[in-house]
Amino acid sequence: MLCCERRLPTTVFRLKSITIYPIKSCGGFSVEGWPLSCTGLLRDREWILKSLTGEILTQKKIFGCHVPTLISPTYHQHCQEITPSIAVPEMRLISTFIDLSQGILFVESPRCEGKLQINLESDSYCCHKEAMDLQAQRYEVQGYHNEINIWFSNAVARPCTLLRCYSSQYYSCMGKIGTAGMCRDVETRLNFVNEAQFLLISEESVSDLNNRLRSNVQNGSAGPQIQLDPFRFRPNLVISGGEPYDEDGWRSLKIGDKCFTSLGGCNRCQMINLGIETGRVKKSTEPLATLASYRRVKGKILFGILLRYEIDNEEQQEVDSWLRVGQEVFPNFD
Repeated sequence: MLCCERRLPTTVFRLKSITIYPIKSCGGFSVEGWPLSCTGLLRDREWILKSLTGEILTQKKIFGCHVPTLISPTYHQHCQEITPSIAVPEMRLISTFIDLSQGILFVESPRCEGKLQINLESDSYCCHKEAMDLQAQRYEVQGYHNEINIWFSNAVARPCTLLRCYSSQYYSCMGKIGTAGMCRDVETRLNFVNEAQFLLISEESVSDLNNRLRSNVQNGSAGPQIQLDPFRFRPNLVISGGEPYDEDGWRSLKIGDKCFTSLGGCNRCQMINLGIETGRVKKSTEPLATLASYRRVKGKILFGILLRYEIDNEEQQEVDSWLRVGQEVFPNFD
């Protein structure tokens, strides 16, 4: 296990927030403390939405067809032709929360009446477990009965099904142009993440970006001023302390007594240009345009770092491994 032994003597870093995103590309929720698991934060990105033709629904790209505002229980029969379209607002506005004591996932959407409740130990699965390949990971997944699928289809205004991940493993696969497709983290179990178990963002780095955005507006080189908070970047962990972009140089770190390995910077895309104002999703060219002016490395625009949780004993970590807001962060700068 990689643990940190050296740190800057006058710098104190602390964990400021913890956020879990149960359903990929939907809203998350922040907590004061949360358990860790062998896949990262417990239940993080454990669910995913899939179109009727097998395409995965994300904020970056949603595959769907025209459907009425409310979808009938027989919607599977009416949408055989699915065409690709860019349509992100519906997923961003779906909110989630998990009550660990009750064992329930709560989901809400402005398109749906009432709050959906999904029992984590549910008997509402509709079929046997099946295999699904995605981003060089092979997942064992299980779907739900029609009632839950109809709710989500109404929430995103496209026919879809909800799937839950039960296990995953890395495998090497060849992409369309003959290159190997893979996640950046190939050594650990992953839920439905793009590259790694965790994304960490620094408040100081976000503050520096906001200063640059403000300067661009004052210089007349950008449109209306925007003020970003760290959650625009969908981080799992937000820290404070040190200088902007200190995290770029970390090879590993400890939060409390839990050890993590840095897998490098997170490559950003136009998804970070989407913001919510008065209940609607608004798209602009920022902050990606400004980030591209000073954070581009070998064709990638990097902001935040990806982490892997290092554990020795999976059985032991299930019992006593929690992260808590306020814990001190000990980085290794080697």
